[in-house]
Amino acid sequence: MPAPPANVLTVVGGYRVTLNDQVHLVNKQRRCSCGRRTCRAIPAVEAYLRAGGQRAPTMGTATTNHTFPCPICQAEAHGSLDRKDWACTLDRAHFFTWRVQRIQAARREALKSFSPYTREVLSAFASNETRAAFVAAHPLKYPAGA
Repeated sequence: MPAPPANVLTVVGGYRVTLNDQVHLVNKQRRCSCGRRTCRAIPAVEAYLRAGGQRAPTMGTATTNHTFPCPICQAEAHGSLDRKDWACTLDRAHFFTWRVQRIQAARREALKSFSPYTREVLSAFASNETRAAFVAAHPLKYPAGA
């Protein structure tokens, strides 16, 4: 019994191929998302194109790499803030400093939406000093070894 024909659709950067109720994505370099080099989706795309099928549009880039001032030291940085793949020309650690600052700011914003009790409990473990103050303010009412 012959295999049912493949359904080939164009997508940005390649082709979406449905074979036996399984979806495969074949890119323009003739590689399938399933990882098999001999995947039947690759010849299905070739047959689709030989039969006059529409070519897939190339993958566009939403953001471009450029230079801009480093958000930490204002020296020149290369890459993209949008894609979070930039590097400072003076110190490569500035990217990680920037990321930590953004994560901490997001945490502070998230804490604002919690109840006062939840905020207190979560902030108790933010640093050793804060934790020590929390433990001092909330002594145990029973023996620690119990």
